[in-house]
Amino acid sequence: MARKPKGTLIIIGGHEDRNDGRVILKEVAKSATKGNGRLIITDVASNMPEEVVRDYLKVFRELGVAHTDHLSIRMREDATREENVKKIMQAATIFFTGGDQLRISSQIGDSPVFSCMHQIYEEGGTIVGTSAGAAAMSETMIISGDGDESNKISALGMAAGLGFLPGVVTDSHFAERGRMGRLLGAIAQNPKNLGIGIDEDTAIIVERGERFRVIGSGAVYVVDGSGVMYSSLSERNPEGIVSIFDVKLHVLGDGDRFDLACRRPVLPEPGTED
Repeated sequence: MARKPKGTLIIIGGHEDRNDGRVILKEVAKSATKGNGRLIITDVASNMPEEVVRDYLKVFRELGVAHTDHLSIRMREDATREENVKKIMQAATIFFTGGDQLRISSQIGDSPVFSCMHQIYEEGGTIVGTSAGAAAMSETMIISGDGDESNKISALGMAAGLGFLPGVVTDSHFAERGRMGRLLGAIAQNPKNLGIGIDEDTAIIVERGERFRVIGSGAVYVVDGSGVMYSSLSERNPEGIVSIFDVKLHVLGDGDRFDLACRRPVLPEPGTED
């Protein structure tokens, strides 16, 4: 049996507020101060790495993070370099920017840098991902699929993610890009996985891989397919709309909590609903 991680995941639906309240990024900054104060931003997902990383470094310095650094991984060889491994080993918090989630898994998957990230997480560090970085946190990730129409079996692309959150499929920019159909399609492919859709400027904070709480201005949608009694997904039906019956849906807002082991929201204590 794999041991439970001691660390934290902060999974952000994208377009988090960087200018005013900065609720989510303040939580990220706080995670760094709980450790040694060092936060590493990696550009592996981005096609505009210098611009994206520069903006985040500025914000986190303004939020009081004592030590910020940039881990540049533009090709797979960079994920094997000793100096990059050492840089990761010094981090309390590692932040994945947005971009292309397939770049993340293809460039760092099963590399020395990847192994060090998992070690940090297992020992109590924090891993953060926004947008594509959020999609890559799970064991299986969505890499393609229309977000503005009902899910078609042939349109959904899936790939292996980084595996920080087993048994889950995450999707970002959720309500804004109408991605319920494709998350349902992902769950139809493997009902064992729990689907989590996260709106923009919204995040889940996962503690020890057991529970999460919601922060931010939007909603989090949890799709549970464990009770599905019928799905049209099969080799005999490779095209068309996916039919799926008896799916369970939970919608959570700021402050709500969810138990991943029980697959149930945690009800607020009496008198704390406000």
